[in-house]
Amino acid sequence: MSNVPVDRATHEAVGWLLKLEQAPTRSRMQHAFELWLQRCPSHQTAWQRVNAVLEQPLADLQLAEQRTPGQLAMASRSLRTQASPSRRKVLGGGLAMLLLGLGGAGLVHRRMPLGDVLADLHTGTGERRTYTLADGSRLRLNARSAVDLRFDASQRLVVLREGELQVEVAAEPGRPFVVATRQGRVQALGTRFVMRQEDRQSLVAVQQHSVLLSTGSDAPLRVDQGQAFRFDGLHSEALAPSLRTRASWTDGRVDVRDEPLGDLVEALRPYRAGLLRISPQAAQIRVYGSFPLDDSDRTLLSLSETLPIRVDSLGSWLTRIDVI
Repeated sequence: MSNVPVDRATHEAVGWLLKLEQAPTRSRMQHAFELWLQRCPSHQTAWQRVNAVLEQPLADLQLAEQRTPGQLAMASRSLRTQASPSRRKVLGGGLAMLLLGLGGAGLVHRRMPLGDVLADLHTGTGERRTYTLADGSRLRLNARSAVDLRFDASQRLVVLREGELQVEVAAEPGRPFVVATRQGRVQALGTRFVMRQEDRQSLVAVQQHSVLLSTGSDAPLRVDQGQAFRFDGLHSEALAPSLRTRASWTDGRVDVRDEPLGDLVEALRPYRAGLLRISPQAAQIRVYGSFPLDDSDRTLLSLSETLPIRVDSLGSWLTRIDVI
């Protein structure tokens, strides 16, 4: 399967990706890229294919390879044959591994993450959903989230595979309600809380009553209303209130109270199919306000009008934020 050919458009799209990583905003390089993108539909398809897997977990890429053998080799060969001076830096930063899912499955990843379509409940890009579970509990999923349900006679287990959820737990003595992530487990002792699965850690924030957090070798920790903790599989750490601990996303907005712009951008990512990138300088700018999630273009426009930043978009594929 190692002889799967790399089509010319995909090869060129990878090259453009490497070049744009180093190019300043509003440069001749970006103008040339726009011309290339508009030249024919195959260029747009190839660009979407390349960008669709940039944030895809490696486990999902391996699953894609099992379903469509040869995609890993094809993408790797395309990257290795690039002549760009920045290729070594980009490959060393892990981009090569993330690009290994170049294939039919990768095309839809930003609308519906690959591994999550097999989950019991899931949401795509820009989609929030509310579910009533068999026990009467109410589960809300943020955009690009996925859970598995494992209810039996002894417990009610929700496995958060990706993204973020809020749950309002129905009381049922003798059958505990537990939410598990890759880093730990939270048992409900009350009514309502939020959990988020991130790359290397998880987060729990309690809106009503309390939960019991278990992670690694630490003794179980009680988290009460108004408190939030992050945990990494070994230890847990208290968090100050922030947009990451609030549940305003359930109402379709994100509340920011003198917090870094970079954190707001992270909250917007699950609501955009294209790439959203921000410079380190712009990410440090402080922001205050309430912003809509379902119209991220309007949010970015509002930010560009009130902050010393520039928002440049290359169609729907790539948006870059930088200081003026």
